[in-house]
Parts: sequence; structure tokens; C-alpha cells
Amino acid sequence: MISTQAPPRTEQEPLFADIIVPRHLAGPFTYIVPPSLRPTLRIGHRVLVPFGRIMLQGAVIAFPPVLPDGLNRTRLKEIHSLLPEGTAPNVPADLFQLSRQVAEQYVAPWGQCLRLVLPPTTKPQEPISRYQLTEQGHAAVATREPCSVKERALLVKLSKAPSGLRKSSRRSGLAELLQDFTVRGWVREVQDLSSALTIPLAQSSIQLSRAHADHTASLIPDQALAWAKPLFVTLKNPGPARVLVQAPWSDRLRLLRQTIRLVLDRGQTILILVGEAERAQWVADLIRDDERNSAPICIHSGLSDQAKAELWDQIHRQAVRVVVGTRSAIFLPLPAIGAIWIEGEEDTALKEAQEPRYHARDVAWLRTQTERTVLILSSSHPSLETRAAVGQNGILIHKSVPSDTRPAVQIVDLRKQGYGTVLSQPLIQAIQQAISRKAGVLLFLNRKGYAGALVCRDCGQVPRCAACRVALMYSRQTNCLLCSYCGNRSSIPDTCSSCSGPRMQFIGEGTERIEEDAKRLFPHAAVIRLDGDTMKKPAEAEALWGKIDRGEWDIIVGTQLLLRRRPLPTMGLVGMVQADAGLNVPDFRSAERTYHTLLDAVALVRPVRAGGQIIVQTSLPSHHAIQAIAQDDEALFLSEELSHRASLGYPPSVHLIALLVSGTDRDMVRDAATAWVAQLTSCASPSEAKTRLITSLMGGPGPFTILGPVPSPVAKLRGRYRWQILVKSVNRDAGLTAVRTTVKDMERTHHRRSIKFDVDIDPIEMW
Repeated sequence: MISTQAPPRTEQEPLFADIIVPRHLAGPFTYIVPPSLRPTLRIGHRVLVPFGRIMLQGAVIAFPPVLPDGLNRTRLKEIHSLLPEGTAPNVPADLFQLSRQVAEQYVAPWGQCLRLVLPPTTKPQEPISRYQLTEQGHAAVATREPCSVKERALLVKLSKAPSGLRKSSRRSGLAELLQDFTVRGWVREVQDLSSALTIPLAQSSIQLSRAHADHTASLIPDQALAWAKPLFVTLKNPGPARVLVQAPWSDRLRLLRQTIRLVLDRGQTILILVGEAERAQWVADLIRDDERNSAPICIHSGLSDQAKAELWDQIHRQAVRVVVGTRSAIFLPLPAIGAIWIEGEEDTALKEAQEPRYHARDVAWLRTQTERTVLILSSSHPSLETRAAVGQNGILIHKSVPSDTRPAVQIVDLRKQGYGTVLSQPLIQAIQQAISRKAGVLLFLNRKGYAGALVCRDCGQVPRCAACRVALMYSRQTNCLLCSYCGNRSSIPDTCSSCSGPRMQFIGEGTERIEEDAKRLFPHAAVIRLDGDTMKKPAEAEALWGKIDRGEWDIIVGTQLLLRRRPLPTMGLVGMVQADAGLNVPDFRSAERTYHTLLDAVALVRPVRAGGQIIVQTSLPSHHAIQAIAQDDEALFLSEELSHRASLGYPPSVHLIALLVSGTDRDMVRDAATAWVAQLTSCASPSEAKTRLITSLMGGPGPFTILGPVPSPVAKLRGRYRWQILVKSVNRDAGLTAVRTTVKDMERTHHRRSIKFDVDIDPIEMW
């Protein structure tokens, strides 16, 4: 254990400090501690250090007793200073340790992980100068005092801007007019100090403690929550624990509220993680309890840096007891944590897409063990990985949905319908009936645009993005071909670029096509579409949600964006237009995600006794994900899916590591990926290397299995070629050790070249 205090030294002895800087750098840098800082410098303090030609913020992680081997004392630089007064305070030592654990677990530079726990940086807020009309100016506008056309236009513009015109925004040529108006007394210059967002305290500061609850109190405060008794027992016992709660949303919300009350009664705090920012804000509003003065704060990426900094400061000063946030909130300096609740633990948004590519669910478990608290994983359909982890070491609480609350489920086999059928006759008839009784209809298809691609009927070629080499999607709204990855647009060709054939045909339906068919078939129905195109701008998204809240619709056509904000109104009918579309994605989780989407659709529909119905259109009616929904049998899906995963060697039976190689030179990327595989196979002793390589190619058992290298599913993205390698290991540490060693060698070999090596531990999305 490293002491947090600098060791005593004489004035003549140099004192060294290891500093981590927030950069893509694996190790710390050694600096000399100046005499002025020796009495005060501690581990965890944030300092300014010279780094090349610039000054960087860093953090003290150790005080080495002697100078490390290989370092020249005369070349070391001194720490410049502690961070100046007024900046964010230092980070607690346990969070620095957490950042190191993340670096080790996700094979990422510690400096990069340090960014996660540092306070948000803010730019100094400078007052903004504005020009506002005075009373004399308003009188001049009203009485139309004689002035030029330009002066009159500027006066009118000022009168329509109550907050005034920004000084920095005025065009050249108007400065003289504004100066003249100031002399006449028509305008005045004011300093706008309201631009800096001030966040009010969630509640007054409190004294936190880890005092145990009164054991004479009732174990189950609310008898309606008797099904969750194991959780209440766990909350009353100290020590790290992991609890999986599988129940409908209404029951989970009630349990969350009760958990918050129990934690607050013990004088502790609670952290609630939610995947999406809008849903996090919605959850924060739902759990607000004014009677108990437990007003939560919500922190997410949509806030300004200034707002984040103020919220971080409130948390650090122990003025907050309930925090709701997205994945990065797991690194907040919340003290005396009584519970960490992850709502929707299977949400892919909890996985960071950029380095260090951490998963908030797994980082929460690391922090739970340090804090000796309780991690509650909440979901209506938990991931298979979480089921397995909790099954080995945890508690599972399951409340099933009563069968009489489920809708009627009808499977429509698209193979028996006409070629190119979008809305089958059973679905059309059900829509008509639902509209007639004002029941509400949702048509779900997780593909935006009008058509998935444009294909030549003569040679089969499809237009592809020049930068990404993926098929271009057709959007009728913009009347062009779009790349779903980089957004590049192309005009619709009259002939095939490959064979010059004129027979170009659109294939694959999107939400635009569904919307068009719905409006054509039901001309008197109010149809709205919610997808990535109609909800790009916040104002447009709010307008659409407003229509939904006011009931100004008969049919909603949408993608999975519908499920990211808050639950929709209860529907009379949900039509899964192409339920098996997700099953064709080259991802071992495709069946699980399809099943979860179908479960979400079922949860939106009224019970069968109220006429609720879900129609599942599919070309794969015998698939276990489809049949599990039709038969209302979760065990059927779990047994089939786990059997497939085990036989093919995928989680939760093994651990995965995705290795990603990218660059602008195609041959160089391929050669680097091949070299990386060779390095991995040579990690074992020479006698085992050949055996391991053969075993890997055959997919058999071994310390770890290597698949690849192969081009990524998207082989070129934004001008960069991409290859990938997949490492499978039953023992997680075996795979981590091999990857950690080889990635350093690869980066040294290709130093300053246009090759990037990325490591994704437990990948969620296949690259």
C-alpha cells in the first residue's frame, strides 16, 4: 500500500513524484518535487507539469524512494505547481484506484482512463456585452422619430429583442449607428452575466454516515414488494453483493423508490445509472420525492461543461444524496454509497464506444467491491452475460408478468404472402379494426429510410459509399442515396456503374416506405413517423413527442428510437413489420436482441381481454426467438440460445476480446493484423505455439482461441481500412495477458505510422 503522504526528506535530498497525465500514454512520468511543495503534496493531488513545450494537468500517483533505473537526474523537470485556487478539487484516492483498475481490465493507458475521474474542465465565463433599448429608445420607435432607413430598421430590430443584441454579433457598419444611438440615449450597453449556468443545490449539505438501519424496523416496508424480500435482506447486510431484478417496469419503479428511501434513511447515498440521457432525466423526474427532500440531480453528456462542473462540485461537497446519470456517472465522487442501481442493464448505451471502451455495468461491480455496497441490476429482460454472472455469485429476483395481462400474439409467415409484401392482409385488417375503435397502432421496423439499397437487376451490383464501402440507403425524403455511417450523399443513378444496365430496383423496406403505405391504405388516419431522420433536431423531436402525448395520432411508424426516451402509451395493436430483420445481422447476439425487441413490443400492448394484439411478420417463424414469444416461454429461448452459444464458443461460456486494426493504407493494415496474430500465437512456449495455432484455426479448446485476421463487416469506414481479430478465452486473464503484451509491441513497431490498434474487451457491437 502506497502512502498518500510524501516521505520525509532532508533539504539536500531530491524528492521524486510519479505523475500520470491524461493522454494516450501507458506509464507515469517522473518529476522532481520542488521544496515549496514538499510539505503539502499528496498522492491524488492534481498538479501542473511541463510536458514538452506545453503545460499539462496531471495527478500524483506515487513517491518513488529512489530514481527509477534508466532515468538521468539532470534531465528531470520540476513540478510547476498545484492547480491554482478556484479550480475543481482533488479526486478521492479510491477513484484514482478505480481508474487504474479500468486501465488494467480494458487494456488501456492509465493516462486515458484518468480522464474518467477528473473533474470536468470549464472555460472562464466572460460576460457578454449587449445593446438594449432604453425608455427613450422605445419612445423613438413608437413616435417614429425622423431617421434613416437603416437606423429605423435597427431600432425595430432592437425593439423585438428584449434581451438586446450581442455586441459580438453585430455586423461591421453598425458600430457607428449603435454609438450614435448611445449618444442620443436610445440604447445602453449592458453586461450579460446570466450566460454562466448556475445549478441550484439539490438540497442542503448533510452529514453522511454508514450507520446501520434500525434492525427492529420491518424487513419489508411495503408488503406489495414482498416478492423482492431478498433485496431488502441484502441491503441490511454490509459487504459487496450483486442482485439481479427481473420484473415489469412498474414493479421495478416501485422497488427503486423504496430502495432510495431505505438507503437515505441509513444516511447514505445512491447512484442510478441509465443508458440514454433522455430516459435518465425521465427516471430522475419519476423518483423525485419532495416529502423526504430527496431531489435527485441528473448528469449526462447533454449538459454543458459548466453545468457538469457545478454538479460535480455539489457531489464532491456532499450536498447531493441521489444521483441519476448515464454511464460516465459511475466515476462521480459520490461518498458513502449505499446502493448502485443500473436500470436496463442490457442497454448497449452503457458500453463506451471509444477508448477505454469500458462497460458501466462491469465498472459498477468493481466500485461495488471497493465501497462494500450493493449493485442492483434491473431489467425486464436481462442479458445472458448478467444472468450467468449473477447465477455464479449473486441473487436473482424474478417477478413474471401474469398471463392474463399479455396480448394475443399472431405469427404471419411472409413466405406464404406475395413476393415483396410489406403489410400483410392479417396486419392490414388488424390495423383497420384498431383504428375504428381508436385503439392506437404501432408499426415497428428498425430500419430508417425508404429502401435498404438500390440493386442492378442485370448484374446484382449495388451503389456503395466511396469512403465506407457499404451499400447506400435510399431516402425518399431527401431523394438521394445516403451512407448510414458517414452521411455522404449521392444522386440516384439512371444506369448501373458496373454494367451500364438501366434496370435499377430498390430492395429492402424502411420506415419511410411503411409510412407511405400506411397513408395510402388508411387515408383518414393520422400517421406520424419517429426515426433518426425525423428526430434529428431537438425541436422536431419535441414536436413529435408532443403529438404523441396529446394523442394526435392513429398510427405510429418507428424504429428503436421509440424505446429510448420513455414508455409509449399503451397500444391496441403492434405490428412487427419484419421481425427477423435483426436475425440476419452478423452478430452472435442478434437472436437475443431480436427477442428483447419483441418483448418490448409485447409490453406496449393492452391485455388480450382489452383487445390487445401483436402481429409478428417473419420469414423465420420456427426460430427460437420467434417461438418463445408465440408460446410465452422464456425458458425455451434461454435453453436454445445458451446451447448455441456454448457449442460455438461465445459468451457467456467464454470471454471475448476484439482487436481492431485500421489505417489509410490497405496493405499495411492487412500486414499489421497478420503480424498481430503471429505475436499472439507466439505468446506460448515454442513447443506449444504450433499446437495453439492449429487449435485456434479449428476453434478447439486452449488457453485462448484466435479467429482472424479478417476484414471487418464494414471493411472501410470514413476512408480507413479496417481488419479485426477475435480472441476467445475461457480464462479471462489468459487472454488479457496476451493482448496486453502484444499491443505494446505492435504500437512500438508501427510508431508514428498511420496504423491504429484498438482493443475492445467484452465487445458489444461487432466492429
